[in-house]
Amino acid sequence: MLLLLGFVLAMAVRPVASQERRVWFWFVNCGAGALVLEVKLDGTLLYKSTIQICQASRDSAESRSESKKIAFPFKPLRAITWSGYRDTDVTTKAGYALDMNLWQAGADPNDLLLGVSVSDSHSIYMNTIHLAYPQKPNSTEIAKGLVVSTHPATTGQ
Repeated sequence: MLLLLGFVLAMAVRPVASQERRVWFWFVNCGAGALVLEVKLDGTLLYKSTIQICQASRDSAESRSESKKIAFPFKPLRAITWSGYRDTDVTTKAGYALDMNLWQAGADPNDLLLGVSVSDSHSIYMNTIHLAYPQKPNSTEIAKGLVVSTHPATTGQ
């Protein structure tokens, strides 16, 4: 009985790394699928891309894909009020040049955590997270009418 208890305890304290589940990474093609990433303002498409995704261990070669970034400029046709990032709301004017950056902020077994920031050369107006699920769509409203969405890619996208 004591020997059995020792075996059970030894199995319970195995190193965490050996128990680690595979997590999702973007910009890696291992045949696991792809995500469509879209950014829209008031329903108008600002950016769209199909991104290969792969599930792998955190210490694999695929984990290096986390450092990839997507960046694009945009000039909204209306003012945008940024809430929730700073202590007080900030409003940028219509036609004001902004930059959006997206990157993989984390890797989990069931989703990718995408970092999203909007800035100009002087200030960051928003810095948040969008959860991208490999098997289902999800949307995050970054500011009123500014939406980041992801969904599984289907054939022909």
